[in-house]
Amino acid sequence: MTTATTRLPARSLTWSLPCTADAPARARRLTRRLLHDWGLTDEYTCRTEAVAAELVGNAISHARPGVRVTWRLVRDTEQPAVRVEVADGGPTRSPAGTDHDPDEHGRGRLIVAALASRWGTARRRDRYGCIHWAQIAPD
Repeated sequence: MTTATTRLPARSLTWSLPCTADAPARARRLTRRLLHDWGLTDEYTCRTEAVAAELVGNAISHARPGVRVTWRLVRDTEQPAVRVEVADGGPTRSPAGTDHDPDEHGRGRLIVAALASRWGTARRRDRYGCIHWAQIAPD
């Protein structure tokens, strides 16, 4: 007698995105597809998509090229949580905000803080740059 085994979804997937204007939209689509495959709710997926797009958009706008986006499904003892990590090439040399209209920029951190249960920034160990991360817990 053969028993069927259930294939579990990957716990972590990594994509490299080009530093182009469509990278946030691509991050959104990839996030939606992955979280749908993981069986997460539409509301949860929508919040996570928004966080991923914000982190990628901020990296494209404010960092040196070399953005890498990592999605990691973190399972704790109570409920699953998704951690979105965006690794970039580090801050640009120009002071922040000098080349952007303040009415059009500067809300990314507020959006991430409103949608994520935890978030922060860490220095990359493998080379120069930063990892911006957010953990989105289910309601």
